[in-house]
Amino acid sequence: MLYKLLPGTKQLIHYNPSYLSGDITAGTVVALLLIPQSMAYAMIAGVPIALGLYAAIFPLLIYALFGSSRYLSVGPVSIVSLLAFSSISSIAKPNSPLFLELIIFLGLIVGVIHLVMGLIRLGSLFDYVSPAVISGFTSAAAIIIALNQVKSILGVSLPSFHSLIGYISDIFHKLPKANAYTISLGLGSLLLLFVMKRKFPASVGPFFVIIVSIMIVYYFQLDRNGVEIVGEIPQGLPNFSISIPTLDTLQSLLPVAFMIACISFAESYAIAKALANKEKEHLDSNQELIGLGMGNITSAFVGSIPVAGAISRTAVNHQSGAKSNLSLIVTALLMLIALLYLTPLLYYLPNATLAAIIITAVSSLINFKQFTQYLEQSPLDFLTFLTTFLTTLTINIFIGLVTGIVLSLLLSVMKRIGWRS
Repeated sequence: MLYKLLPGTKQLIHYNPSYLSGDITAGTVVALLLIPQSMAYAMIAGVPIALGLYAAIFPLLIYALFGSSRYLSVGPVSIVSLLAFSSISSIAKPNSPLFLELIIFLGLIVGVIHLVMGLIRLGSLFDYVSPAVISGFTSAAAIIIALNQVKSILGVSLPSFHSLIGYISDIFHKLPKANAYTISLGLGSLLLLFVMKRKFPASVGPFFVIIVSIMIVYYFQLDRNGVEIVGEIPQGLPNFSISIPTLDTLQSLLPVAFMIACISFAESYAIAKALANKEKEHLDSNQELIGLGMGNITSAFVGSIPVAGAISRTAVNHQSGAKSNLSLIVTALLMLIALLYLTPLLYYLPNATLAAIIITAVSSLINFKQFTQYLEQSPLDFLTFLTTFLTTLTINIFIGLVTGIVLSLLLSVMKRIGWRS
């Protein structure tokens, strides 16, 4: 009964000691990658950086017990952070107490939706949504996320992304007001990250760039010359509490929460399923919904943002030698140590460096290679990818995702009743 409720405990109770070195190594490598990513993705969500650290610890521990994947690194991810920010910023002003309250409650609703879908066995429905939808949506969302970081690279204020042409126009209008020190740090960080990505493991670059940029800002006192820094990050554990908004607020958040629940699970399940197939292991889609749901509920109760399984971190975890969910627990414990003892060292971290880390991370999600493969091999998938991509990028991220899903389901039904391209 324990193994059925908490599948992760079976791996821990019947642990193979020969896995230990691989799990510790992988857990450490992922933690080095997760420290900068958790702070960067908190920026995307429009919340204090400490909340990104919370989301990288407690949901991952809970998922390790409830989830069925040995490798899935659950925590803050770029796409979900963007979706959460876009939805809540239309209701409440960013950085306001109401904004923070609503984004935390949004995570709770997302978690409950995951949990209910898992309990009533709806996991298999995601097999009917074409991968082209996810690929087109994430490619467009990655471009939006990267464009939203330009303001931190330039050291100027810009409105949130509204339309592609309009936002690029806003950037050019603000160029004369850009801070030279901030641009130097941002572009220098980008260059160093791309160089190190080619020469070293993916986890080393962001951590090294953070150390170098902190030293430069501190030594030259660039924070006194207009360079925006992270500043003080609260140490210690979060307060375990959550406030419940009104029924009207709940109703307004439900459609958005359902959208985030679907896209976050689809992204998480895609990478977890791929690795399970590679290792010839069974992956229970409904248990994955439950594990992700419990992770999001936990994130809400510690006052943090919605979470999902990260494609890049999960791949790094597997490639670094992870053999069981102990690697996930190692990552979470190292993140906890960082939260308790290392946050004062991040005081002089420039926002431009975090923006560079975000741009580098999401660049791998822009999948034009798959675009050409669809064009050559599957006209229907090409149509789905292109429609989702363009609608998301030029109109609205939610409309883009809904359009892609509806088109994918329609094409699937038409193929089943005998229609052929």
